Amino acid sequence: MFKVISSNVCKKSLTRFSIVAQAHTAAPVAPGHHAVEHQFKQTEVYPRIGNREIVGFGRNGEPSYFDAPDCPCPAIRWREDSPEIKALREKAKGDWSNLTLEEKKALYRADFRSTISETTAPTGDWKFMLGSILGIIGATIWGYYLFTKKIYPVKMENSSREHQARMLERMIAESAGRVEGVSSKWDYEKGTWKK
Repeated sequence: MFKVISSNVCKKSLTRFSIVAQAHTAAPVAPGHHAVEHQFKQTEVYPRIGNREIVGFGRNGEPSYFDAPDCPCPAIRWREDSPEIKALREKAKGDWSNLTLEEKKALYRADFRSTISETTAPTGDWKFMLGSILGIIGATIWGYYLFTKKIYPVKMENSSREHQARMLERMIAESAGRVEGVSSKWDYEKGTWKK
């Protein structure tokens, strides 16, 4: 499991964890699966996969199980073999017409957690997301109302009309914006706004 990698550049040895082993001889072909030369010994990946059988390459060559419609054959079986499943596998090596529908379903569920239609079925997650977004929007509106009306209801002096009128008079008196601003629209000779 641990691999020592020697480096000529820095004259040090690096130790890294690796489950990628040397290619081994092909394991016996599991019923219903293609012959794949495994690059893993089951004892090397035992802590991760338990006693489940490695039956194929999977998505990326790692011995892991996941349901995905674009890669319908996982690298390992879903369940570990029980004595009942082992007996069914031996029976399945013969004629499948001798198997009942329940036995076929039990074999399928031992290999796969869910069917493709169960994997692609809508989950309703959009309802949770929409509810969360609407809840956040509602909380924001209530927070704004709480802050503007209850916590900080005092109006600032500079937001009143009287203060704005005083500031406009001051800007005109100081000739602020003579070229394009407020003072450019004021007629200083007549004391009124230009027309």
